[in-house]
Amino acid sequence: MEIIVKRPKSKTYDESKYRIYIDGQKVATLQENQLQEIEVNGSSITIEAKFNWVGSKKLNLKVSNGDIIEFLPNTLFSKMGVFLPAPFAILFVLAMNLEVPWLKWTFATLLVIDFLLILYILVIARRKWISVNHINPHYSSNLLKMNANAGYPDLAEPNFG
Repeated sequence: MEIIVKRPKSKTYDESKYRIYIDGQKVATLQENQLQEIEVNGSSITIEAKFNWVGSKKLNLKVSNGDIIEFLPNTLFSKMGVFLPAPFAILFVLAMNLEVPWLKWTFATLLVIDFLLILYILVIARRKWISVNHINPHYSSNLLKMNANAGYPDLAEPNFG
């Protein structure tokens, strides 16, 4: 049975390569705007994507022949979020010389919040960086859009049989 793994073009330029694992075995490496057909054994698979130290959650999926699995960057997290505390740290250091206690505490609180945000991204959210969408072309309402993007005009009508 064959499935299609797909990584659409993102809104921002991204050279990272997603490594795709099915049942613990690396089966593909996807660059931006790329798709691959993968041969799978059985209809139940465990799939995940990784790049660098982040990735997606492991998902247990029931698949059928021709299913599309799409990997998208999670828009909630931004790579620039790691640099968020820099301005607050600078302002905190500058505020340390001021005689205004509430300003010092405000910047210190913002700095602690930023530190906790970075800790959250590094520890907990690292498995939420990539979103995985399972699309069954036989039952999907997104069929026309997906087929137009993937170049499968022969699947333009759903097959419910």
